[in-house]
Amino acid sequence: MRIFIFYFIILLLTFNSKAATCTAVASTNFTLASTWSCGHVPNGFDNIVIPSNFTVTITSAIDLTVGNPSNTSISISGNLFFSGNASRLSLVSSAVVNIASGGKITTDQNNNSNKITIGSGSAEWDSNMGNLTGPLTISNGTLPIELIEFTGTCLSNGVELNWSTASEENNDYFLVEKSSNGTDWELVAKITGSGTSGVVNKYVHIDYTNNNELTYYRLTQVDKNTTKEVFKAIDVNCKNVTNQMILYPNPSSTELNILLDVTTSSNNNYIKILNSVGQIVIETKVDVTKGVNTFVLPVDIMPGTYNIMFSSDNIVLPSQKLMIIK
Repeated sequence: MRIFIFYFIILLLTFNSKAATCTAVASTNFTLASTWSCGHVPNGFDNIVIPSNFTVTITSAIDLTVGNPSNTSISISGNLFFSGNASRLSLVSSAVVNIASGGKITTDQNNNSNKITIGSGSAEWDSNMGNLTGPLTISNGTLPIELIEFTGTCLSNGVELNWSTASEENNDYFLVEKSSNGTDWELVAKITGSGTSGVVNKYVHIDYTNNNELTYYRLTQVDKNTTKEVFKAIDVNCKNVTNQMILYPNPSSTELNILLDVTTSSNNNYIKILNSVGQIVIETKVDVTKGVNTFVLPVDIMPGTYNIMFSSDNIVLPSQKLMIIK
């Protein structure tokens, strides 16, 4: 028993002896000792610092939970970059990642692969959530929403922004921002979130002040503890907008929202859904006036791939693919 305690103390001292402040001194790979001022690859007992103007890259699975450290701290003023599908970082549940103003965590992936996991359970950040910018603190359970999509669609009188979440926890509100250069941002709208929810929530906002040029839009989510998450920006170019038909959601299950944005009024307007052999399974007549027209169409049909068409006396629109799921 005494021998066991002796070796346990030796093991504990071994881990603690490695504890240091490891500051990046080069823009290279996380797993290179030469990247760090401490002279070794950081472990979970170290204070890890990435100063501004330095990019540290993770290309593999890095586990900083070995030895069950109790005070892992990562401070980022530069960039922590996750490259490739295998790149990920595992931290103990008490770990904290602080992104300073001007700091960021980025990735070249968008396939929903886990990137930062703190403790057990789902990832605090995955590649589908978009890049993170400071000021932001990440700890166990602090990224409270799972964003499914964020899209922008040109209308004749502005830009329609749509986003949806698969789940939300403590979500207070969203900030919608836009920029002409991707660097300087201005507030467009503040949209109330759904608090805590385990179902899909859809959000829509129309920016009527768009100038029909290339514009960048981004979402910032703020939870009720004021922790925020900035999602990857999208770009929308509304130059030379013509007649268009927008479908959402697509895939759909029980009903379909159809937005017709047209430059003129028309008569004898029909929306038709055709199956894979060209048979009409749904047909409805609609009234269409110049500008934005919206319709909700029940789609109680078998799962599969369909074509949806709009026909009228004087408006021509291309058909679109529609997925029905149950």
